[in-house]
Amino acid sequence: MAQFFKNKLFLLLVLFLAFVSGFFLRGKIINQTTTIAPAIKPKNILLPEAKEGKYKVTRVLDGDTIVIETGEKIRYQGIDSPEQNQRWGEEAKKFNEELILGKKVKIEFDRVKLDKYGRLLAYVWVDQILVNEKLLEEGYAKVNLIQGEAKLKYLERFQKAEIWAKEHHNGVWLDEWIEK
Repeated sequence: MAQFFKNKLFLLLVLFLAFVSGFFLRGKIINQTTTIAPAIKPKNILLPEAKEGKYKVTRVLDGDTIVIETGEKIRYQGIDSPEQNQRWGEEAKKFNEELILGKKVKIEFDRVKLDKYGRLLAYVWVDQILVNEKLLEEGYAKVNLIQGEAKLKYLERFQKAEIWAKEHHNGVWLDEWIEK
């Protein structure tokens, strides 16, 4: 009977130590070099190492998401384009494809590098064109600000591009102009 209690006590001690060590190791599991908005920080997953540089675009998923040669998904920072099943979604994807598919693009990060789905958030440049801004200017996207996030590096440029698209009734802004 005494051996039974010793075994139980030993098992409880091991479980307690495992539980306590989990708290100490939790921060080590998440890649500390990648910044994520605190409210959406995933737990216990390994995150991609965010590296700026030039990469070839292998796929365009939609108007604001691409896949680069490393296999990583890049979501355009600060904008939101219609989904493919929405009005202007197919046009946004096609414009994005024509602009960058198969080309080398420069990836640039801001303070927040991952969205709540684990995709890398970036500014994407092809030659001297900031693709995020070009999509706004053509009316294939709207400025997308996430509450509580730091101010975007190119926010003023994005807002000017969106205003220009509204004034010229480009893309998504055409529908709003017609409905008035």
